[in-house]
Amino acid sequence: MELKGVVDVSHALSLLRATYSMIAVFMGGFLFILGFDILLFLFIHLTTVFNKNQSTGVTDFVATLFSIPVYVYSLAFAMTLVTQFVIDTFYGHPLLHSFGLGVVFTEWMAFIFYLGVPTMAFIFTLFTGKSNWWELSLLTWFSSVLIFWCIFSACVFYFEVTQCLKLQRDMHGDNGVTAQMRFREKTLYWLSIAKEATKNTMKIRLSGTEAKYKKQKGEEKPEYEDRHNCCPVGPLSLITRKLPNCVYKQFDEEGQQKVFPTLGEVLGLTSYVTRYSWSLEKLFCRTGGQTSNIFLTSGESRVKERQIQSSIACRIIGDLLICLLVIGLLVWLNGSGVEENSARSSNSTTTGLLLIGLLFLVIVAYIAYNTKYLIAIGRDIADQSGVTWTRFWEVRLINEPKDGFIWFCVDAEIVLFYLFPLISLCIQQNSPSACLFAFFGFFSFSRHYLNGAILLRAYEHDFFEVIPYAADDASEEERRRRRRRWKQKSRAFNLLNVGIDTARTFWTGVFSVLVFFFFVIVLLYARNDSGGSNTGYKSNTTTPVEGYVYRRNSNLPYPTCVLRVSDKDLVDGDLVDYAFLANLAYTIPTEEQQSLKSWFGKGVVRMNDTLVQEFKKDFPFEEYGISRNSPVVYKLVQSEVDPTYVMITIRGTATVLDVMADAQLWISAFLFQGVRELLPLGNIFTPILHHLVRVVNSLETDAITEVAYYQETREFAKFLMDKGYRVKVTGHSLGGGLALITGAQAKVSAVGISAPNAKLSRDTFYGRYEKLLPVTLQNLNTYTFNVVPDNDPVPMIDDKADLYQHINCTASANDIAGCHDVVRSICEIQFKCGSKSSYLNDTYRPVLCECVLKYGYSEPYPMPGTDTSSSFADKCIAKYPCKWGNATQKENEGCPKKTKQYDSSKWNITT
Repeated sequence: MELKGVVDVSHALSLLRATYSMIAVFMGGFLFILGFDILLFLFIHLTTVFNKNQSTGVTDFVATLFSIPVYVYSLAFAMTLVTQFVIDTFYGHPLLHSFGLGVVFTEWMAFIFYLGVPTMAFIFTLFTGKSNWWELSLLTWFSSVLIFWCIFSACVFYFEVTQCLKLQRDMHGDNGVTAQMRFREKTLYWLSIAKEATKNTMKIRLSGTEAKYKKQKGEEKPEYEDRHNCCPVGPLSLITRKLPNCVYKQFDEEGQQKVFPTLGEVLGLTSYVTRYSWSLEKLFCRTGGQTSNIFLTSGESRVKERQIQSSIACRIIGDLLICLLVIGLLVWLNGSGVEENSARSSNSTTTGLLLIGLLFLVIVAYIAYNTKYLIAIGRDIADQSGVTWTRFWEVRLINEPKDGFIWFCVDAEIVLFYLFPLISLCIQQNSPSACLFAFFGFFSFSRHYLNGAILLRAYEHDFFEVIPYAADDASEEERRRRRRRWKQKSRAFNLLNVGIDTARTFWTGVFSVLVFFFFVIVLLYARNDSGGSNTGYKSNTTTPVEGYVYRRNSNLPYPTCVLRVSDKDLVDGDLVDYAFLANLAYTIPTEEQQSLKSWFGKGVVRMNDTLVQEFKKDFPFEEYGISRNSPVVYKLVQSEVDPTYVMITIRGTATVLDVMADAQLWISAFLFQGVRELLPLGNIFTPILHHLVRVVNSLETDAITEVAYYQETREFAKFLMDKGYRVKVTGHSLGGGLALITGAQAKVSAVGISAPNAKLSRDTFYGRYEKLLPVTLQNLNTYTFNVVPDNDPVPMIDDKADLYQHINCTASANDIAGCHDVVRSICEIQFKCGSKSSYLNDTYRPVLCECVLKYGYSEPYPMPGTDTSSSFADKCIAKYPCKWGNATQKENEGCPKKTKQYDSSKWNITT
């Protein structure tokens, strides 16, 4: 027989499958973002119920915690199916063909969902003259592929469960359902099979295991190298060894212990490492742990000594390089920000060194663990006294639980992790979440208890034995039976491959890391307990000095230095004034008026808290679904020259609760931006992203409403407009994002400083009165303006509207948060645009000491009449010794001990 390899794939087919795979990956990104948001909203709900003093709050908190494993298990399996779906799509649907639906039907179904329906929608929109033809076509294409994935996933789930039941039936040794059975008898029979499969599956899950390092000579029985090369697999094995005999049956003798092979070994996918299959990168990157490799250490095809030595060297060098890379990143991040105080810098350095030392010890232990068995293999290769030796790890069951304990665990899992959270959601009348959890729980527990892969590993090691051809004189019925048996085993092989796919382990790890990260955030919230709006204020945020000016850039200043469109507009004429008022929202109330006076001068503007309190007193918080103790902080600045002009300034991210509000409002848009950037030609999906963001957030409408602080600021703007005031809005960071939303909804001018944008998220900013005040793209392009410093990550979130201004940032590249500093933005705008006011003649804004002493800008020019005997820096020290003075000056002035101390040796002063 002569065999030839032929590549029957054209370039056009490859391009078509690549296109299919791209939309499948995009659909997978949508599902990942959906899962990310589900976990995020779950933990944010924990913070919501954390402050409740009632017993129902504690119950909800515990129920939410118990629902997390179900969500993680379900989301990991969903993303595993997405990964398999993408791979199956690229290689021409081999897994889908194995479902037995027929090759012709499967091919036509793939064509209809991937190409037929989207193309028909594309043609229809063109013939009907739709202006948004590409947006509608993309939505149809995405929806079609999503439906196809749902069909694919349903088939995988159905065949996985039925395969498990059939495997359990074969273990029984009976003929199963007969034609004479009634429907009730058939149902009871399969229920008994399901019960038995559940018991056997859980018996294996709860059993303790032990891995033993063995070597085999030729066809002889494998023998242990020594008794010290035995180790329990997982903490459960250590615990079960200590349990009494009434709960667990211990297998003390080797003959009692059952071999528990990996699924790869059962399917015949175990990798043998020989001199021909050895690869440096392959062994370094191999997944599957200790049992994934069998080394041939003797014979013609044995691994050579230099190969195993190279693997040892590669393992050591590779792990050390990874360690040094992480350490270098920590050192780089630890050196960010030259303006930090010395005490904090010292603490940060100590913490960084401890982390580096701990990481180094972990890496050393990991290297020793991974190289230990490679060194033993090297010794075997050097010792050629045998004929054919192989080294491998063998896993055995060292005990198993009694039936009563098994059913106790099953009942406890169902009650604690399914019924309890589900009933809690129903009591809360959270229908969307209850339905979603019931759906996830059903599929999770079905796969958890009816797992054919575990049964196959424990009881049916020879399931995939070769099926011989039928004899020439065999009947047609016998031939059909053998073909049917072959197809069933082929389908089982493909389905079980999904179970051992590394994607499942990867996605489980990803969602577990997310859970850990979110849990840390909840703990920080519990520690700070920042439930109100009275935290997050700062003292002495700016230190202005009069008598000095920055001149307007003589070349090309920023074109938006002046935003005033009418001579009647006061206070808001200069961009730097917006930035200063955005920073004012962080200032403690006792210093607000003095800050305004030092910046604008006497008798120009004042704080008006009376109107704010009047509004809050009568505002119906409950009707808008937000708490009366809302953490949003906004202040009102009123012009004394023209009292009809007012500016609302909204505070940005200052507490842990503010961080969670940022995440709820903008995380979906941020993640979709990431998916778009990772995909080739990802920008083609931009027209539909705002629809998908809304779909994701619609599952948690109530949670979004709880942080919809823009409803309060929007209604406050309307309240002022109804009283005849001319309203403008500004803010920084989260406050800037709320300002942009408020401006678009209330149709007032809004300027954000380093604000997250709202173009992709615009359809999610809805409350009880969404239809009255929508966030439209036209309003965003008309009423909102965003200042975007270079390298600032926050204003990169979401897509920008038409009006924005990029500004320079002097922070170092490793100072991630440096460019997000609003005071740095004030200095940059003033340095490029000048200190002179654009609407008051011969009026200059003071220069901040931070610009020179903290951010390294050149010293400003002294005005006529200014004493030049001392420098600008000296005047800053003399006027603000508690902030800029040295330790001796601080002590002489009696400054508080917690006052921030700056190292004058790090000042970068230029003249």
